[in-house]
Amino acid sequence: MTGRRLPGPHPGAEPIQEIPRSAAGDVPFPPELWAEAVYSRRAIPTTLAAGHPAPGRNAAEVDPLPQGPRLPLVPPPLHLAPAPGSPADPSDPAVVSALLHYSYGLLQHDLTPGGWPLHRAVASARCRYPSELTLITPTGALRFDPLHHQLTLLCAAVTGAQYPEHESTSRFIVITSRFARTARLYGDYAPRLCAQEAGMLLGAVHLVASALGLRTRPGQDQKTLNDLCAPWLPSAGEHPMGYLELARPPRPPKTGSPVDAGPQRPGDRAWHPPDLASVLRVRHSGAAIFDPEPAPVTRELIDDLEAALATAPLGDFSCHLLARSVTDLAPGHYVHVEGRLRQVSEGDPLALLEQIGQSEGRVSMNFRSTACVAYLAVRRGAAVARYGDDAFRRVHLGAGAAAHLVCVVAARHGLTARVHNGYDAATAERLLGLMPDEETVIFQVAIGAARPPASFRLPVVF
Repeated sequence: MTGRRLPGPHPGAEPIQEIPRSAAGDVPFPPELWAEAVYSRRAIPTTLAAGHPAPGRNAAEVDPLPQGPRLPLVPPPLHLAPAPGSPADPSDPAVVSALLHYSYGLLQHDLTPGGWPLHRAVASARCRYPSELTLITPTGALRFDPLHHQLTLLCAAVTGAQYPEHESTSRFIVITSRFARTARLYGDYAPRLCAQEAGMLLGAVHLVASALGLRTRPGQDQKTLNDLCAPWLPSAGEHPMGYLELARPPRPPKTGSPVDAGPQRPGDRAWHPPDLASVLRVRHSGAAIFDPEPAPVTRELIDDLEAALATAPLGDFSCHLLARSVTDLAPGHYVHVEGRLRQVSEGDPLALLEQIGQSEGRVSMNFRSTACVAYLAVRRGAAVARYGDDAFRRVHLGAGAAAHLVCVVAARHGLTARVHNGYDAATAERLLGLMPDEETVIFQVAIGAARPPASFRLPVVF
């Protein structure tokens, strides 16, 4: 039911490597996480419902800023577009500034006391933002500081990184995660939330890089990731999650002269709206309780969703759309296959939504006023057989990148997309017709017209 399956990597992906299972605790994603975090029907952790941090965690603890020389970035542009007259260059300071800001920078600020004050370009559970972005160049590793819009030099001469011989101008963006930052509120549920955000952040970098005219190659390979991180990653408290290689696009052929630009790679034809910077500035996840106003999604949004998912950076997922209210499209269950949504069944899917969306004995959100809900499923069985414990990280990168695209598509059409873990994974598999013991839903993304929130929010513009 997917356009691109796990067993066959897409062109440009790294070779598949077998990774043996490790004992629980040897890796950040032990096998128990599948049962505890995906199948537990756990939408609101006890610590969050009680209004206090997890036992033994200090909610007031502040992560220290990285030590090292600080390099200010030029102000990011108001619009995202390739520089006229020359191919995009990943070493250009203006390109780096725009890429980092619109991937993970601060875009909105709440003024309301008691609210979540700072919002970035990617959705994050309660604005904990456990991920970190590090730019790897042949001369050093530079950590992005979104609060000050600066880079901090972590170490010089990153000799352990693997740079392609044919792309001397390539750079790498590495995504790491601080689980403790999210565990202060979510306790042992934090690893799943961190894996989800890392995938969405990978999708964000890929999307912005495409809009800037860069070529990207997203990577999941554990050995390459560890090599990129080895010279600078702290020994504890931060986990490698994923990476993207950034390179110049191929030069266009001269008039009348054929040229071989090489094989197409992921990112060479990625979808993005022409006004991506504006869309990212208005994207948000809605109020604390997602209770949208009744409003349909348009066929134009569905068309954008088809195009976006077809060019997702990692294609190892399927998307099931339960549409209740769509203009020029019948309500029902749709599945994304080979770049298009095909209808599986007709009729209002409200009953399905409310059965899937049961959490702790109650419906987790107001599905009656939600226009549609996207469920992103992965080939869990094949991934575990091939990658062992590392399957959890890999499938969340692929599905998370697609989830970010769903959020951006909704924002482009004036709607809100909310990633919400309040669903029963086993019920979702049964009612969506997934392959038993093989496919698993790991993202539920609700789309609707958000009501005005109680907080007063301003954009962050440099």
